[in-house]
Amino acid sequence: MAVVPTTEIDMFATSDQRTRYAQYRHLRELGAVVRLREPDVYAITRYDEVRAVLADHGTFLSGEGVGFNADVNQMMRGVTLVSDPPEHDVLRSVVGAGLRPGSLRGRSEEIAGKARDLVADVVERGGIDGVTELAQVIPMLVIPDFLGLPDRNREHLYAWGQVGNDLLGPVTERTPHNMEMTRRLFEFAHELAANRELAPGSPGAAMLEAADQGVVPKEKCPLLLVDFIGPSLETTAAAIGHLLVVFAERPDQWAALRAEPGLVASAINELLRFESPVRGLTRVAARDTELGGVTIPRGARVWALFASANRDERKWERPDEFDFRRNPRDHLAFGHGAHGCVGHGVARLELHALFHALLESVERVEFTGDPVIAENTILNTYAEVPVRLVARRRG
Repeated sequence: MAVVPTTEIDMFATSDQRTRYAQYRHLRELGAVVRLREPDVYAITRYDEVRAVLADHGTFLSGEGVGFNADVNQMMRGVTLVSDPPEHDVLRSVVGAGLRPGSLRGRSEEIAGKARDLVADVVERGGIDGVTELAQVIPMLVIPDFLGLPDRNREHLYAWGQVGNDLLGPVTERTPHNMEMTRRLFEFAHELAANRELAPGSPGAAMLEAADQGVVPKEKCPLLLVDFIGPSLETTAAAIGHLLVVFAERPDQWAALRAEPGLVASAINELLRFESPVRGLTRVAARDTELGGVTIPRGARVWALFASANRDERKWERPDEFDFRRNPRDHLAFGHGAHGCVGHGVARLELHALFHALLESVERVEFTGDPVIAENTILNTYAEVPVRLVARRRG
């Protein structure tokens, strides 16, 4: 068995995308499994091995936490993301009940209408910040109503949910603020569950009914609401920010996609592969196991790097090029296996609606300033994207 390669690279020193992609490339060259010195974790770098880790939930456990911060891992125990079968299967069945394709299809025209109205508004405005005026707005127009949340506190919801992924990384100077925002979200979720402030017929109300029937413990309901709210807002917004940047940088591809709107699904898959919103999540090895020609010892924490896998030269031709015709349906941006993103169907609906609204109304996306990447340990996202959406000429 080969010796595990090690590296002193600090994978959390910067959020700069070019630096991160260069680091991923270097790790893949070192091996499929590379041990980081600080934090002490086995980074899984290549596509086949990342997919194998995500597929084997019996060997690579989520119940010990999926991040790097022990306090946060403990705080999140009991959400779908931080649980193992059989508990995970029960929780996921409850969380995912309202997210099945049949339920979502009935919402598609409503979401499309909201996307069209928003795009018409931002086109009219001229220069906008694509993050706060478009990317963050779309999920807020969809998710609170979809989950059956009340009107109160909606103005705070994004700020409370936004910090979740950053908390999963090592402690930073942002951690105290992130913990306070998360505390407020948990407090609100407890109030919603206790007061049953969720619209009848919504996935949120269905979760409370499942607790009434004893399917899940009632004390789990606030945790499951947090499971719904946080990830459904920030990761979709991150993808929309990348949509704007990718096509502002590639006006030829935008023009080509406008001529072939039937390839929107392919463009969404390529966007998620090319700029994976979540860098990756961790697992803990349940036993000594062989992966990528090396042995990972029982109890070791592994970091499945989705973003590195999605740029793996062994899997993709020209992985560092964006090509909306590629249609990489087996990308790992949503994870894979039992813990694959339960809300991916809603995210796809939002992205599909927004893409079509933009293609119908926008000739091109132009920068009016330099995009600013957000400082975040786990998320690949923008803080600012100054753009102008130039209206299509009619007639």
